[in-house]
Amino acid sequence: MSTVAFSRLIEAPADEVWRVFTDLPSRPRWLCPVDEVEVLPPSVPPSPAGVDAVPKFGVGTVWRESRTGPGGSRMVEEFSVAEVAPPQHLVVISSGDGVDYRTTYTFSAIKARRPDRGRTVVTVSHEGVPTARYGRLLAVLFGGLAARAGEGALRRDLDDLAAATEPGRRIGPAAAA
Repeated sequence: MSTVAFSRLIEAPADEVWRVFTDLPSRPRWLCPVDEVEVLPPSVPPSPAGVDAVPKFGVGTVWRESRTGPGGSRMVEEFSVAEVAPPQHLVVISSGDGVDYRTTYTFSAIKARRPDRGRTVVTVSHEGVPTARYGRLLAVLFGGLAARAGEGALRRDLDDLAAATEPGRRIGPAAAA
């Protein structure tokens, strides 16, 4: 088992950081390595009129991200929301080759005099648990290296999130405010 944990201060209110982070269709616009996001059933129920409803982010939401990896390789990962308490707590799970991953995000608001000037501490805890015999062997051989690589990717993701939510660069409806 391998776990990495760290925190990142973001100069934006927690509600804004949460909104951008959980707006799955907008991820390719702000998350540099993400090329495409596909929200999968069951999180997209059909509407009564027969038109697909806008996906609601919550427990059971499943999505697939296509990313450009090192050397231009294309990686596709599938994620599922296991726990959610907006706008403070989110647990995302995914499966790799012989390893299950659990990533916990905590969004802690830091109050400011003006509500639009809030700050947020985002804490990430990423855990990999081997599920197959070869996964255990790989964890022993490469666990530290994989943990450092995973931490680096998660830190870059939070850097991208900070850039997308800081004043003057916000995405979506709050950008006009």
